[in-house]
Amino acid sequence: MVKVGDVVLERYRVVEQIGSGGHSVVFRGQDERLSRPVCIKVFSGIAGSSGVGRTSYEHFVQEAFALSRLTHPNTLRIFDFGHLGSNEEPVQVCEYMNGGTLAQAVRERGPQPLAETVRVIGAMCAALAEAHALGIVHRDIKPQNILFGTSGGDALPKLADFGIAKWSADAEDSGQRAGDTAIVAGQKLAMYSPSWAAPEQLAGQPVSGATDIYSLAVVAIYMLSGKAIFADEDVYAGYKKRRRADELVRTTLDPLGLPPRLIELLTHALAFAPTQRVGSVEELARGLATALEPLHHDPALAPPLASFALTHAAPEAARSAMPSEAPRDMHAPAARIPGPATNHAMPAPVPAPGALPQAGVAARANVPSPHLATNHAMPAPMPPAPFDGRRALMLVDAPQPIGDRSVHVVQLARDQHADLTGPNHLRIRITLIETPSGRIIHCKGLSCFVAPLGGRPSPAVQLDRPGEISLVTPHAPDLLRARVDGGELAGAVRVFALGPERVGVAGDDCEDPLLFDFGPGSDAYFVYTRGRPIVRSPRR
Repeated sequence: MVKVGDVVLERYRVVEQIGSGGHSVVFRGQDERLSRPVCIKVFSGIAGSSGVGRTSYEHFVQEAFALSRLTHPNTLRIFDFGHLGSNEEPVQVCEYMNGGTLAQAVRERGPQPLAETVRVIGAMCAALAEAHALGIVHRDIKPQNILFGTSGGDALPKLADFGIAKWSADAEDSGQRAGDTAIVAGQKLAMYSPSWAAPEQLAGQPVSGATDIYSLAVVAIYMLSGKAIFADEDVYAGYKKRRRADELVRTTLDPLGLPPRLIELLTHALAFAPTQRVGSVEELARGLATALEPLHHDPALAPPLASFALTHAAPEAARSAMPSEAPRDMHAPAARIPGPATNHAMPAPVPAPGALPQAGVAARANVPSPHLATNHAMPAPMPPAPFDGRRALMLVDAPQPIGDRSVHVVQLARDQHADLTGPNHLRIRITLIETPSGRIIHCKGLSCFVAPLGGRPSPAVQLDRPGEISLVTPHAPDLLRARVDGGELAGAVRVFALGPERVGVAGDDCEDPLLFDFGPGSDAYFVYTRGRPIVRSPRR
């Protein structure tokens, strides 16, 4: 049994016990290698080989594999997983959230403002969008499973506890799924929390993404009113009560003076039949954001929840929700955007002597980019002009040969990710997370494990500054490395070394570039979030 003072998995010291659940004990710990707090979750499920005991074990292990596949910033991150002692007790090591739970926040401060409710529920929609896209239904959405981390005064919400998640039959890498556990060894298991569950869960029927939408809407009402509308009911009474959820929603929310469209949205999300609910978590997030819009006369005050909904949306959904033209770059001259009535190609601007060529409009990322006016051909950009002995990086969507590398440029919107390919088809997923204390670089291995240089391999790592990461596979005894470089500032240009070449990136083009370099003869990637959009190559 783990106790305070122990070191588990050779690097995590147990500091204090902070909680316990049905099949685990939770400790606050310290990562002695990286000097950061962590959460250590040790399996302590029902002993023996009973069906219930085996199921508890399977779901504890399944949670680790579920978290390892989820990279959204609003999902709790897992750092490590392993087994302890002769009994092979599984243990998870996750990020430590020091801001308490949503249940604690409502209990201590009472009903939450509409803007805060929209912010938190929108973040949960974004986290669930990724899970649902991978065929994972959380099925235990409740205030106790929404955690907060505090940084610089802000409370970042994260979705936790995928221990009873349900994986669809075609879920990615579904070999690590726990079995169908509604009935195990003749014993019925309640895979839900009664106060927050959808009616199909209470009835033992199949679950889907609509199940999470239902529970999330119940949580939203709890935030707004301070009341759990289905609390303190036995299963049968709760099931009957859910048939008149629309009455409960209006009785609870009408006295609060909330926008009618918000009440209609939550009533829709609590439809008794799953097929009659809001169609997706992305749609729920958009509806919440729309309900908030009339409260803000200044658009800058509205929370940016549209990006939550689009972060992991399918391409078709993202296209329909994106604006019809690229956002105006405040640094770019207005004449750069072609007019709507012309059949002539716009000539590329000629760079001033010693300056980098400017990039045009349109974007490239892992979601569809806004298009320019229809039927306008964009000429190929001019070749980069050398300056001060440095190559100038071009913001184009085609690979650029620089030295012995093939260089790609990727622009990301808020909380989007990019998949990068290294040697031997090794792939990693990069997410750039903005926090009050600075940018975090989250790196997840898609076909390999990753590790900070000299560290222990794990499904994902995060860096708070440029450095090196190792890529590890069972078939590669030698660690392959990827360099993450922020460059050196030289006046208005940021300079990067790519082998013998030196590449300059103008601050007007990219304000925050990062170079991901897989080494000689491989691909290299410049990734940025703020700057001019990328020029799309003309289609032939």
